[in-house]
Amino acid sequence: MCGRYSLYSYKTTPEDFEEIYGFPMTAVVDFPPTYNIGPYRDVPIILSDRQNQPYMRLAHWQMVPSFAKEFKSKYAMFNTRDDSFDQKPFWRKLLQHSRCIFPANNFFEWAKVGGQKMPYKFERSDGKLLNIGGIFSIWRDEQQRDIFSASMITVDANPVVGDMHGRMPLILPEQDVRSWLDINRTDAAELRTAIRTFPGDRMTAAAVSQSVNNIKNDSPEMIKPLA
Repeated sequence: MCGRYSLYSYKTTPEDFEEIYGFPMTAVVDFPPTYNIGPYRDVPIILSDRQNQPYMRLAHWQMVPSFAKEFKSKYAMFNTRDDSFDQKPFWRKLLQHSRCIFPANNFFEWAKVGGQKMPYKFERSDGKLLNIGGIFSIWRDEQQRDIFSASMITVDANPVVGDMHGRMPLILPEQDVRSWLDINRTDAAELRTAIRTFPGDRMTAAAVSQSVNNIKNDSPEMIKPLA
C-alpha cells in the first residue's frame, strides 16, 4: 500500500521532462513543491493522448470508475494490487488501455517503534524520480466534462520496503516509461511482465519526522532524515 508521497523536484517545461525521460511531452501542469501528498487530491500524472503523445495533466488520486453514478468511490481505490489484473476484467481493461505514471521523489511507510508509528521515506539511491506505474479512469459529469482519476499499482515489496510493509508501488526505470505509456501496447499478458518489484539495492530508507503523520503538515521537514 502507498498512501503518502512527495513531489518537490518538479520540472516546469516539456523540455525538462524530455531531459529526464528521453521523449518530448506535449503539455505539463503547474504543481508546487509538495512534501506530504495524500489521497483524495489532484496530483500530476503522465499519460498518452489519442495520438500516442505523452503529456501531463492533473488527476484525482482515488480511482472513480467511469460507470459510477457520482464522482466518488465506496472503497479506497487509490492503490491497485497487481494481482487484480489477473482476477478482475474491470482492472485488466484499465491495464490494457489506461496506463499512467505518477512522478514522485519518495513515498512513505510506517513502522511501529515502541508503540508509536514512525514514518520512513523510501527513495531511489541515485536520487532520480520514482516513476510510479498507475492506471486512470475518465468519469463524465452532467456538463459532459471529462474528470480524470487515477490509482497507483502496488507489487510485492523488496527487502528494503518489506521491513515496514508487504507491498510497495510499482516503480518503472526511465527506459521503460515510454513503453508503459504506449497506447498501442494492449496485450494484458505481455503488460504483466512489465509489472515487477524494483530492486532493493537501488533504494534507500530513512526515518523522518512524525510530522508526516498529519496530512496537514507540508514542508521540507517532512523529508529530512532524522539524525
